[in-house]
Amino acid sequence: MLKFNLIRDKVLAHQPARSQIDKWLRKSLQKKYATVILSISFVSEEQSQELNYEYRGINKPTNVISLEYASTRDEFGLLSGELILCDEVIVREALEQSKPILAHYAHMLVHGALHLQGYDHVDENDAEMMESIEINLLQKIGFENPYL
Repeated sequence: MLKFNLIRDKVLAHQPARSQIDKWLRKSLQKKYATVILSISFVSEEQSQELNYEYRGINKPTNVISLEYASTRDEFGLLSGELILCDEVIVREALEQSKPILAHYAHMLVHGALHLQGYDHVDENDAEMMESIEINLLQKIGFENPYL
């Protein structure tokens, strides 16, 4: 069972619809979880910077912040957490990288969902594995390799 709250101040035409987010999240699940409960927020650059500093000690806005609750995942098969996406950063990055905005949103949601499941890119081997999974998942939902 997948349930998620979607929190955004305003809905912008370039942002993914709830149904797209649902599809992308479902495809991103790498294991069978009894329950998946997430909170997904679209925030401003100012909010992203504040949260990035509070949770990661980095004083700048970022595209996605994943806050995982690993103890419930490992102990109860319950995947829960938060994905905090910064619209302004995602749009800027997409334009800089000459990618469709929706494709970059899909990448950031997949990337964030993998973090919630314990994947990381701290060392080179982990990064290669995570990128490979992202590429495969994004292709399955109709997007090109985001690392080209």
